[in-house]
Amino acid sequence: MSKSIEYTYFPGCTIPFRLPHFELTMREVLNRLNVELVTDEGHTCCPEPTTFPGVDIEAWFTIGARNIAVSEASSRDTVALCSGCFHTLSVVKHTLKTDSDIRERVNKRLKNAGMQATGEVTVKNILHVLHEDVGLDQIAKKITHPLKGLSIASHYGCHLVRPIEATYMDDAENPQWMEDLIRVVGAEPVEYKDKMACCGAPIGPSDESKSFKLTAQKLQKISDAGADAIVLICPTCYTQLEMQQRKAIEYLDTELNMPVLYLGEMLALAMGLTDLVVSNSRRYHRVKIEPLLEKIGVGE
Repeated sequence: MSKSIEYTYFPGCTIPFRLPHFELTMREVLNRLNVELVTDEGHTCCPEPTTFPGVDIEAWFTIGARNIAVSEASSRDTVALCSGCFHTLSVVKHTLKTDSDIRERVNKRLKNAGMQATGEVTVKNILHVLHEDVGLDQIAKKITHPLKGLSIASHYGCHLVRPIEATYMDDAENPQWMEDLIRVVGAEPVEYKDKMACCGAPIGPSDESKSFKLTAQKLQKISDAGADAIVLICPTCYTQLEMQQRKAIEYLDTELNMPVLYLGEMLALAMGLTDLVVSNSRRYHRVKIEPLLEKIGVGE
């Protein structure tokens, strides 16, 4: 793959301000795959897909459509690293294409800003880019430090896959694109019970106890299946499963330490970018990843 692929990058809010190592590691990985992310300063908050639509669905569609209009002006496919951002943009884009009433109402508002959204732009998440555009064979060529001996469980979360008619993922009930990437980096994918269950984060504001119980149950099932680590894409899920893990396991009867890797970190380790991952881990990993590094032979 000699020719560079360019995408309009939709950064969102959470990754730049709370988890910048997501973007840092993925940009390094994509650079090795000859992929460039081009930021457009015209983008705003997506807005988030969990609570905002319940407060004002028309505003949610309108702001989302405005971001779609910005992307359409770039003439490139748009990529969102954040699952929530991807969900909003893909659902809004799909609705603009299929619902003429909403499209008309939204564009009436956008006209005041001299903008129009058609829904013609292609919206992708990073799995579309890696699995469909770059290809597993090309990624395999860049693997210099296979993660042999590691068993890794994927967590897709709620917003990456559904609704399938808007997300264009591989399967709504049992997606396999992350498992394919786990195999490419030399690790073993782990299947576990209730793989598509929520991480628990969305109900946190209304019921913290129930939220952490769901998180604890998810972590326990992954641990019981024999996983050494979890790999994921969603920054909200990362915050819940990794940064809030100590709080969640208070609801378990046993001690548990489950390292959580962002997809870009898993790929970076397999491409020999260990220093980048380790330097970021000191700030953004509360669950130590050193046992993983030692297991693949790059620990101290």
